[in-house]
Amino acid sequence: MSKIFGGRYEVLERIGAGGMAIVYKAKDQLLNRVVTIKVLREQFATDEDFIRRFRREAQAVASLSHPNIVSVYDVGKEGDTEYIVMEYVEGRNLKEIIREYAPLSTDQTINLARQITGAIQNAHEHHIIHRDIKPHNILVTADGRAKVTDFGIARAVSSATVTHTGDIIGSVHYLSPEQAKGLQSNEQSDIYSLGIILYELITGKVPYDGETPIAIALKHLQEQPTLPSKINPRVDKELEQVIMRAIAKSPEQRYSSAKDLLEDLNHLLAGRPITRPEVYQADDLEATQTHQGMGKILAPIAVRDQEAEKELGPVKKKRKKRWLWITGGLVAVLLVLGVIAFKSYFMVSLTKVPDVVGKTVPVAGEYIKSSGLTLNPTVKHANSDKFQNGVIMEQDPAAGSTVKESREIQVTVSDGPNTGQFPDVSTTGSMTQADAENMIQNAGFTGKITVDTKPSATVPKGYVTGQNPMPGATWAKSSPINLTVSDGPSLVMINMPNVINKSSADAQAILQQNNLFPLMETQDSMTIPKDVVISTTPNPGEMIQQGSQVTVIVSRGPGPVALKIDKDATTMLAQILSLIPNKNNKGHHGKP
Repeated sequence: MSKIFGGRYEVLERIGAGGMAIVYKAKDQLLNRVVTIKVLREQFATDEDFIRRFRREAQAVASLSHPNIVSVYDVGKEGDTEYIVMEYVEGRNLKEIIREYAPLSTDQTINLARQITGAIQNAHEHHIIHRDIKPHNILVTADGRAKVTDFGIARAVSSATVTHTGDIIGSVHYLSPEQAKGLQSNEQSDIYSLGIILYELITGKVPYDGETPIAIALKHLQEQPTLPSKINPRVDKELEQVIMRAIAKSPEQRYSSAKDLLEDLNHLLAGRPITRPEVYQADDLEATQTHQGMGKILAPIAVRDQEAEKELGPVKKKRKKRWLWITGGLVAVLLVLGVIAFKSYFMVSLTKVPDVVGKTVPVAGEYIKSSGLTLNPTVKHANSDKFQNGVIMEQDPAAGSTVKESREIQVTVSDGPNTGQFPDVSTTGSMTQADAENMIQNAGFTGKITVDTKPSATVPKGYVTGQNPMPGATWAKSSPINLTVSDGPSLVMINMPNVINKSSADAQAILQQNNLFPLMETQDSMTIPKDVVISTTPNPGEMIQQGSQVTVIVSRGPGPVALKIDKDATTMLAQILSLIPNKNNKGHHGKP
């Protein structure tokens, strides 16, 4: 017999195991769908502090709704076993794909990177940091859809794994320098780990490897990586710069947010140049790598050959004098250019940033231009419940700020609310209010749900009979939702049915059909047969509200006394009557 968790999740098969949990494919019998169940290993289930963190993080992740994030449906406990129910994804993890197909093409790498970065950005916007981004935690479907899993769980596991599992071994290749130092991880830690994955996708190798986890962690802290193009000459220079910025050791040089990384990936996809300065110059990086073989970065050392200088004599002196003139001229030119640049930068006119929030991009462009500023041609987009589709919802710098003329203004345009197709929770009248709310939330709708009750003669009490929005409607995921729930049959005033002279069973059935509750009492009667109704309270025809109790008096007997004449007595009576003479009877002798 298969195992069932929570009275609804039937285990179908085991599909994997990790340091934290055993993973099963299961069927949700209530919603009739396939799910993934992660059952925590025994050593975690006995750690109460860990369980509290685990549940808190899982509940936070359940609020995420993104096409590239594996959804969390439920968290529960079966006996002493803790488990988490997640979306089932048919596919393979990214590590398996890397082993089989890497290095991937530039387009394939950018496509996967954009999906993963979008997932990370969504989580960061909800203040959830993954802390364990690695190819093993990214699933890829047959059609190329990437799905990031185990969001937030690493935070709960972090302290417990030090004691129980040592899971750092599986993640050390993707560990950020700050994590390797034991510092608090943040959004940029996730970006670093993602950068390592991009490096591995495009080259087929991780940038840092070693015989032990400690050796690899030290390389994250001390060594500079080989440029991807040195491993795979087909790597595009701008993609290389994106990767190198993502895996910069210093958070100051790294992308400050997943949003910025996604913006550059979108530039690459569109064939537009990336305007951010390079983190590493190729020549500088090669020089750094050369000197690192000596244990640290060394400055070039000039070696003087005194004998050679003597042999060069006057020739070298002339060359030296010529180079002095050339160098002096170059310095003078650079000084002039520096002065010009200084004046153009620091002596430029200042202006105030106009307020363009709520305006369309063409109108905003005119306002910005009239203020001596320029509109950044890359317009960002985001969903908004507050601003209608097509108008600006954010601007940077903010309205009223004093900036230098010609400064670029970045605007974000509203795409309207985030919408989805609303599920059918009412058509058949067979779904309870609790199940309907669960289905709505699993579909990603987060708006407030209000409930109205309405009597129904056909739908049991507590079951959904109506909904707004209607099934299949396109609805903003944060907009309010209304459900109509059955309150059972309507109770009204009726005339008391006449059940007098009916059997007690028939009377009881008639009263119950009219939503009345009979209280049966018995009484002796010489006139009404046994088990027949004598009277009712109230009387037949009087007004009474459905749901009320009525009193029914039933005869206990003996009922009417029936005349019983014995057969023999009847015969004797006939003989007696035959002996009585009458005028028509002459007797035995024929005399009167």
